[in-house]
Amino acid sequence: MGALDLNKVAVCMGKVIKLLSDIQPYIIDGNDVYDHKDDLCCLAYMCRVGILDRIQANGYMSNPNLQIKIPTGVFSYRKETMASALRLTVGQLKQIADMDIVTSNYIEEILNKTGVFYTYDKILSEQLKGKI
Repeated sequence: MGALDLNKVAVCMGKVIKLLSDIQPYIIDGNDVYDHKDDLCCLAYMCRVGILDRIQANGYMSNPNLQIKIPTGVFSYRKETMASALRLTVGQLKQIADMDIVTSNYIEEILNKTGVFYTYDKILSEQLKGKI
């Protein structure tokens, strides 16, 4: 199950990186972050469930030097260490959210699996959760 989970983590990281790069040009200040709060919270949920939960379930993935190939297209990928990949996903998400205190608090709660996380867990369909 470990190699399959590592692949799922890599795919989820690729999706998060792509979606963050799509949102980032529209964010200039805290008001823009608040306007994209729902999108960012959904990305935080993807990071929590698709990346962080799988890393916790597979101890070997917590090695910061573990090499991971993140898909960037149909036939392309980028090679990263687990530490740099987490900076590109979770780190980048937190950095964007820090421009607005409300969104930042929501993101932290989702990433820490408290409060708002369970609200999003109830809202999202099982079909969408299955794709994460």
